[in-house]
Amino acid sequence: MKIVVLGATGKTGRYVVAQLCADGHAVVAVGRSEARLAALDEKAVRVVADLERKASVVTALQSTEAVISLAHARHTDAVLEALPNSCRRVVLTGSTRRFTTLPDAAADEVRAAEKAFLASGQTGVMLHPSMIYGAPDDRNVNRILRALRRWPKWLPVPVPLPAGGRRTVQPVFVDDVVAAFVAGVSCASAPGGSIVVAGPAPIPYAEMIRECARALGRRAVILPLPLWLGIAVASLLRAVGLRGAPKPAELRRTGEDKAFDVAPLEKRLGVRPRAFAEGLRLKIERGWW
Repeated sequence: MKIVVLGATGKTGRYVVAQLCADGHAVVAVGRSEARLAALDEKAVRVVADLERKASVVTALQSTEAVISLAHARHTDAVLEALPNSCRRVVLTGSTRRFTTLPDAAADEVRAAEKAFLASGQTGVMLHPSMIYGAPDDRNVNRILRALRRWPKWLPVPVPLPAGGRRTVQPVFVDDVVAAFVAGVSCASAPGGSIVVAGPAPIPYAEMIRECARALGRRAVILPLPLWLGIAVASLLRAVGLRGAPKPAELRRTGEDKAFDVAPLEKRLGVRPRAFAEGLRLKIERGWW
């Protein structure tokens, strides 16, 4: 197929472009930066366009058969409005953030985007990835690994976590996310309601930290920390300009359990996500941290 990838130069987009090219599709990679587009798979046609400038996107999408948008969900209306009559399938990006019960403007944007897509009648699917890890520039797991690596191997690493890290998270490996987006345009069973793209099962935050420590030959000791204190410390660290300090909003979300059903991911897209330990092993083997 002729497939246009919007947001092609992002953390996930570059790998989606490479996989589509490897599968033999005619790929048009769309991004805002000519320099970043130049770094993509050479088999892809590169087009500079901006979702804030509708005319440029309409031109980029001409005569395409499918569109994969890795742009933020807030651009969903713009993507839908720009789709040509030739487009038979669209795959949009949401986020599992849409399931939070906390006041969250970003989550509201995802929910509004999902509603707009479902009301559009367009054939396709919106994918809701959970925390994506594995790429060289993944923020969350890299931050953990680098912090752990600073400690001598013989010395247990103290890690303060809200509520002792009992709440759960369900991170998903970047390769599995790429597979889900590619399947979104190729699987006959993909179109319909939104699909969560997450790891195979929820794991406690504490176990995620311990798994990272084990992968580096270290031992993490979890120190329970009241959530309010963690937020106060994070706010202070960010106020003094410490790079890498978590945002208070990120810590508030650690007070929620993330637990998602991945049966639709497996049944409709044919993607069986790998366990966190396996994805972490691959990340480290590749030197992507």
